[in-house]
Amino acid sequence: MSDYLLEHCLLIDDNSVDRFVHRKLLGHHKVVRDIHEVSSGKAAMEYLHKCLRDENPRPQLILLDLMMPEMDGFEFLRHYKLWVAKVQNPPKLFMVSSTEDDRDLKRARDSEFITRLLRKPLIPDLLKEYLF
Repeated sequence: MSDYLLEHCLLIDDNSVDRFVHRKLLGHHKVVRDIHEVSSGKAAMEYLHKCLRDENPRPQLILLDLMMPEMDGFEFLRHYKLWVAKVQNPPKLFMVSSTEDDRDLKRARDSEFITRLLRKPLIPDLLKEYLF
């Protein structure tokens, strides 16, 4: 039995410093035991498609950056919608961003897939509160 709240997380962020900080915070606060990191929405979708074939462990938690090159967080959600339709018990998905743009905040609030928009840097106790 693990002393972590969750076993698997997918961390999607193009910024390696943010990934490092979030990985350390999630581990130190015993939120997630295993964190798979990717630097783009495209790589995240590749990972999730492998989950459907049981080649990767399915995450219970997804932390999604908003601003990324190629495929931003909202574009990722368009692809994610197709993936999530194929699974039971989808992961909790949190968008993590430092945006102050009212349009982005509204889009995040209105998304059926985003559990919550959290500010960078991540506050593990706040995340725990919204997980359950």
